[in-house]
Amino acid sequence: MSAPAGRLPRLLPADLSSYTDAYLPTAAIPTSATSLAELAHLIRLQGYQEQRKAQSRVRLHRWLVSSALSARLVHCGELAYRTLVDSFRSDDKKGFATLYNAVNDVRSSCDAVRQHALLEADLEFGKSKSMKSDKAPSFPTFLNQVPSKILDDLLDFVSEIRTNPDFLATRILSLSQQELASLTSFRQALDPIDSVMAMQARGKTIGTQKPTAQGPSPVERLLSFQRHDPFAALIYTIFANSSGPDSAEDLRRTDAWATTCARLIMESKQGTEKFIKAVLDVYAGMREWPGKSNLELYLMQVLQDGQFLLEKAEEQSSRTGTQPVAPTTKDTIAADEFFDRAVKRLFEVVDDDPSAGGIPEGVLEIGNAILRKLDETKNLRKGAQNFFVSRWLFSTFLLNAIIHPEARVF
Repeated sequence: MSAPAGRLPRLLPADLSSYTDAYLPTAAIPTSATSLAELAHLIRLQGYQEQRKAQSRVRLHRWLVSSALSARLVHCGELAYRTLVDSFRSDDKKGFATLYNAVNDVRSSCDAVRQHALLEADLEFGKSKSMKSDKAPSFPTFLNQVPSKILDDLLDFVSEIRTNPDFLATRILSLSQQELASLTSFRQALDPIDSVMAMQARGKTIGTQKPTAQGPSPVERLLSFQRHDPFAALIYTIFANSSGPDSAEDLRRTDAWATTCARLIMESKQGTEKFIKAVLDVYAGMREWPGKSNLELYLMQVLQDGQFLLEKAEEQSSRTGTQPVAPTTKDTIAADEFFDRAVKRLFEVVDDDPSAGGIPEGVLEIGNAILRKLDETKNLRKGAQNFFVSRWLFSTFLLNAIIHPEARVF
């Protein structure tokens, strides 16, 4: 106000040294100074990271689909492999060739889908980048086309099977004998096989004809890819792929199926035996069989030691038109000692260390879980143990593995 007209007063003196300091403390210096150009760059970088995040989600989803397809291919391949062995043994050349070509076609189709899915993600990302679209890529599935009410009911149903073991047990327990059998009719079970020696002892002839199989053909079963197999859907599709006996998903699946099998044993329903055998077959194939190599060594040793039995049989067959010579006491004693040693060695293979024993690890898991759920007061645990060992392990699993070891893929 005291300045002359037309002139502004000087607010600071002309000598800068009186109010400036060449040294500034570090704490007084701002830690960040973002310019507008840097802010624009950060905004563009954020958009890029959002696109990469969405791209990773798409890639993860397709990897999960690829893993599920691979698991289905393995399960269907195991059943097809067993059928191929049967066709080769019965000299069914046409059936073998048809199923073999179908297996290769399915495998090639799965490989093509997997490779296309992996490349498609990169192509879509490059396309969205060139178009400079801010919209994140999506991966719609068939679930997006299902009405929300039906989708909620479906997810609730699947969640109930996964988290409530009594739910699955109650539904399966309410099935009739025919419905219980049809639940596993799509799968090729490990049926008991008569021993060659036992057939000769009973005077029966060995034939190559097999009973007519009911249900879909092996090629139809393969091309169905488990879409029409309700038993496989309840074990493999509802639950994720097996990642180990101690994983949360495997424990959840084992608890559900142990509860179901225990309830079937307690109720003594008709058709329970075949159904539980199918469950044991599935769990036997979930893990590597540690006794496979030991059993192979056992079979080679038994064949070598029992060569004298085959020599005696060949001598008998070479004498055409003559009366068969009765075995001497020495031959009978030698044969009895051989079979006694073979049986003892087989028990040693079965009763080996858990890491090399003849009992499959998956069967030990589901078997112990079933036994824990049975009521001891009803004397069911002992009966279940006898069933697992005598009716399944020795009468079905080991008998198949000994007579036809080439059919074992695990």
